[in-house]
Amino acid sequence: MKQFRLFLFIIHGMVGIGALVGGGSCIMNPTSPLGAPSSLLEGSPFTSYLIPGIVLFVFLGIGNCLGALIVFRNSWLKGFAEGILGFGLTVWIIVQVIVIDTIAFPHIVFFCIGVLQSASAIILLLKEKATLCEHLSKLRSKIRKA
Repeated sequence: MKQFRLFLFIIHGMVGIGALVGGGSCIMNPTSPLGAPSSLLEGSPFTSYLIPGIVLFVFLGIGNCLGALIVFRNSWLKGFAEGILGFGLTVWIIVQVIVIDTIAFPHIVFFCIGVLQSASAIILLLKEKATLCEHLSKLRSKIRKA
């Protein structure tokens, strides 16, 4: 299980750092971040990359960095973090592909990572279910005694 957690930690770190860099670039240069032309946004509700950059930076960047910390600390929240961040990454990629009307290799890679995180969430939540039920049962008995 330690290897699985290390793998998830690395995935969160990669996605988080990448999203911080990409989102930060969109925020600092909303007209052409990392050389992306604004023509990619034609037909979308956005006139610049500012709003997508903020979402990318906060949700996928900071979110995955926090996810890495949650996995590193082996928190009982890791299954929930995996699910939320994996689903969020998957939705982000689908929306991005629809908006820019093209699919590039990184889209496929990050879509697969999002699906992998979502599948990991199911595994972790099923594993943690017994532990969580035990904690809730102990908490319930403490409350009844008080």
